[in-house]
Amino acid sequence: MNTFRIAGRAAVALTAAVVGWSVPAQAAPGRPANAEDVINQLEDRGMRVVIDCQGPVGPLSEADIFSVRLNAGVVYVTVG
Repeated sequence: MNTFRIAGRAAVALTAAVVGWSVPAQAAPGRPANAEDVINQLEDRGMRVVIDCQGPVGPLSEADIFSVRLNAGVVYVTVG
């Protein structure tokens, strides 16, 4: 019985950790976040960030974010 209880608690903790990392950055209230702000927030949290570009991209401070995904401890941010 204790084995199931420990396994259940571990599953809940792991799920909470994954959900917490899946939403790594939020925009400040009242203004949309740009790619540069989000990437800086992720790097400030100690995450390794890889930037994928969709089409021609100017400065990151003017780029939009299309997706943010986590894979094997690396955050991939698609901007355009």
